[in-house]
Parts: sequence; C-alpha cells; structure tokens
Amino acid sequence: MLHRNVIVLSTADYESAVWTNKQHIASRLADSGVRVAYINSLGLRRPTFQIHDLRRMARRLQAGRRVAAVHSPLNLQVHSPRVVPFHGSRLVRRVNASILRRQLIGLPWSDSTLWTFSPVTYGLETDARQVVYHSVDLLHTLPGVPSAALLEAESQLIRRADVVIASSRGVAEHLEGLGRKDVQLWPNVADTSAYEAATRRSEERERRAIFAGNLTPAKIDFAILEALADSGVELALAGPVSVDGTRNGSRLNDLMSHRRVTYLGNLSSEELAVECASSMVGLIPYLRNAYTAGVHPMKLYEYLSSGLSVVATPLQSLTGETVEGLHIHEPADFPTFVRHEIDSFDEAVARQRQEAARGHSWEARLEQVAAVLDRENN
Repeated sequence: MLHRNVIVLSTADYESAVWTNKQHIASRLADSGVRVAYINSLGLRRPTFQIHDLRRMARRLQAGRRVAAVHSPLNLQVHSPRVVPFHGSRLVRRVNASILRRQLIGLPWSDSTLWTFSPVTYGLETDARQVVYHSVDLLHTLPGVPSAALLEAESQLIRRADVVIASSRGVAEHLEGLGRKDVQLWPNVADTSAYEAATRRSEERERRAIFAGNLTPAKIDFAILEALADSGVELALAGPVSVDGTRNGSRLNDLMSHRRVTYLGNLSSEELAVECASSMVGLIPYLRNAYTAGVHPMKLYEYLSSGLSVVATPLQSLTGETVEGLHIHEPADFPTFVRHEIDSFDEAVARQRQEAARGHSWEARLEQVAAVLDRENN
C-alpha cells in the first residue's frame, strides 16, 4: 500500500461503544502504515434534552480541538471539532463551514484522500487530492436528522467524489437515483479470523440464540425477541441501548427482565466473539422500514464466522442472496425455525459456515481500500 495520508470524516466517534466500517477502516489503514486523521461525528441528528444527548454534548465541549490517540495505532490521530448541531439551517451551515475549516487547518489536505462516511462535508472535499464517499446507511431516513439538507449535500458530494461506495443494494439504488451510475457495492465484512479463533477456544455451546448490536426501536423488532423467549428459546442480548437518541421505552425493559433473556451488556469485540462461539443461532430481527432498506448487517459475517446458523427478517440487502448458513424468515416463523436450528445444530455444518465466511474478512476489504487509494497514481 502506498504510504500516504487519509482523512476519515466519520458519522461515529472513534471511541464509540460499537465499531463499524469507519473505525475498522481507519485503524487498519493506520496499522498498514498510512497516516490517518479521524474526524469524529459532526452530530447530524438534532440534539434533544435526553440524558444521552446532554452527556454527548458535554463530552464534545470538553474535547474541543483535542487530538487523541487513545487505543489507536501510532499513525492515527482523532480530531473532535466543535460545530453547531443544527445542520438544517443554511445560516448555521455557513457558520459551521467557517469554524470547521479553522479547526482542521493543520491537516495535509492537498496531499490526502478524504474518505467520508458523511454526506455533510462543509466543502472539505474541495481541498482534498482524492475524494471517496463511502455510504453505509440511508442517513436521511433517521429520526431527528435534517433530511433535506442531507440529501442536498449528498447530491453535491457524489458529483465531486472520485469514488462512490455503498454498503448495500438499497444504498446503491439511492445513490444511483441521485445520478451516480458507477457506485461500487461493498457489503459489510467481519473480523472472521478472530471469531473463528474464539470458536476454537470455546469448550461447549449453549442451546441459545444471540443478538448483538444496537438495541434500538428504530431497527429492532422487539416483538420477535419477545416471541422467541415466550416460546422457550434462551436468548442472549449484547449491545448498547438508545445510541441513536430514540426512546426504547418499557418494551425493551420488559424483554430484558424475561426469565429466558440474558443481557450481556455492551461487549468488546473479543468478548462478543466468545459469546457468539458459545451460542448456536445468530439473530437479525430487523424491522422493515425506510432506514433498514439500506442496511447490510455487519453482524451477518460475525455470526457465520462463529459457525452460527443465522435467522434474519427479509431485509432488502439479504433477500435473493445465496449465503451459506443464512435463513430468511418472516417474523411469525422465527420461533419455529430458531428452535429447529438449535435442535439440529451440528459442529461439522458450523465449520462449513465458517469456511464459507472467510472471504468476507477485513483483510480482503483492506485490499479493496488499498486499490482505491492507489488508483489516482495508475
């Protein structure tokens, strides 16, 4: 890989509880010798007075222009610029563009690739040597975001970007509808070797199903999980709650208090790999709505790399795909099929699922990233 500079404009903080594409790509690029500047989320969602938002704003005010490298490779620096979190206002956007540039003035823009996961860039792409727009969500469909402003910014960005990447068919179709016809499809991958290694160390699996991810009513069909527990399936849940600012309410509290449900908390990737290795079925109980139409669950290949049978609702990104170990079912069919997969679980079949998942690794993804970074020199 060429030794060069990459500036990652993220929609999530580097220190987030759950890592996704943004942090994985940034940290692995830095490990490979690339100098990476990671810009934490600009906060696209309009803040509320909920405790989570108040704490987040307090952290950002304390951070200011601080550059951090906590738990980061040596070549990676984390920047936490402060902007006014009301991106729907044209006046605020003009103010933000000015103050953001001042806070990031020391970065080597003219010799860098801007790898942005955010459609809201405030014109930073005009200074970069190369621009990559990597869209992993239909952000404009989320509650509390300025949808019109996001779509306007996205339309401008895809005209400037040298490379446009989508993590799902739904996102790709959205970007194509905005006029970009050469969108590259990069479905989410996993740290397959780490999950396989945890399976080899595991002594025995439990007769249970596991869900790992953000426990938010914007994505998760809690009724499916309740029905599974009521039907006698032992459930393990792992992940943060209310990270997107939505209220989980009493339904999640009732679910967590169910006698067949164990809440594992928010786990590190190593801890999650151990819990998956101790399970038999991985769950993707997503709602079908405007947001999940663009979701390709990262947990798919995490589960499969652990040898789990995966049961998912009919997401647009998964239906029609031939993936070893993936089973698509309507919500009403989950209890019957999950119990069947637990009863018929076989370690030889689990190893076949692991082998089939190996090609969907971060090592393979980093080769794709390297090819994009090297393209301008070919």
